Amino acid sequence: MKSLSFYSIITFLFILLISACSRSSTPSKDTVIASVGNSQLTLQQALDEIPLFRLQQDSVSAVLSYTNQWVESQVTIDHANRIGIPNTEEFRRKYTQYRNELLKNLLRDYVIETHQDEIVVSKTEALDYYQTYKEQFVFDEKYVRYRHLTTRTRTEAETANSELMSGVPWEEIVERYSVNPSMQLRQSNLFIPVSMAATDLPPLNQNLKIIGLTERSPIHFINGQYHFVQLMEERVEGEYPDLEWLIPQIQEWLTLEKTRRITNAYLRNLYLQAEANNEIELSNVTKIEQILKSYEN
Repeated sequence: MKSLSFYSIITFLFILLISACSRSSTPSKDTVIASVGNSQLTLQQALDEIPLFRLQQDSVSAVLSYTNQWVESQVTIDHANRIGIPNTEEFRRKYTQYRNELLKNLLRDYVIETHQDEIVVSKTEALDYYQTYKEQFVFDEKYVRYRHLTTRTRTEAETANSELMSGVPWEEIVERYSVNPSMQLRQSNLFIPVSMAATDLPPLNQNLKIIGLTERSPIHFINGQYHFVQLMEERVEGEYPDLEWLIPQIQEWLTLEKTRRITNAYLRNLYLQAEANNEIELSNVTKIEQILKSYEN
């Protein structure tokens, strides 16, 4: 008789666990549902990591899928530890880079969370803005709604692109691979003038001008990260926007603008405080030129 596959065993054990919990009067979410070596995964840890919409669709399937992914990941991590990858200079360099990027993103999230009252935009405020600038809201160029995904590695970008093509929900892909999930999920719901779409990333802006609906751009490596876009909807020049559609768009625009303004002001204040406390030292141009020349020689 053929032996059960590894994942069949996990599935079988998990179903037994669910059955046992259903019979128990006090099922525990601290129950271990998988282990690899000395590492253990509890049901609570899995529930904390799985996006809510996946749990709402099919909680058992979502937990089984996450458990399989966790096991694969942990096997890989254990092997990397055994062969000494954490002791390499490349690991230490990238670890510092990822840690610093995470710290910056979490600080921005903290600033936004602590200024929620200042960021919220009501429908009345959006309508007042529309009445003030009404003439500016006739489409004088094409507007686009698009998805923009930014990842740390090409492998993540390629995997996300493949999953998107195979029908994996956008929300799940953003949550799994994006360097800034909340921002990129929010932006994917906005209509933006094509001339202003991804203007800080010119190759993506050019792609959005030529690709068709639902098409995805090539993956671009820009500023140390990997990017691609997918065009979802467009509004052509000369159309008049429907207020039912426009007011939520204005709310999103104003919310993003307030978010940027508050975040930038917070970070600018940090810089000024550090400068006032003499915590910043900058080499002048002459010194930098001398250092570069010494390397050339």
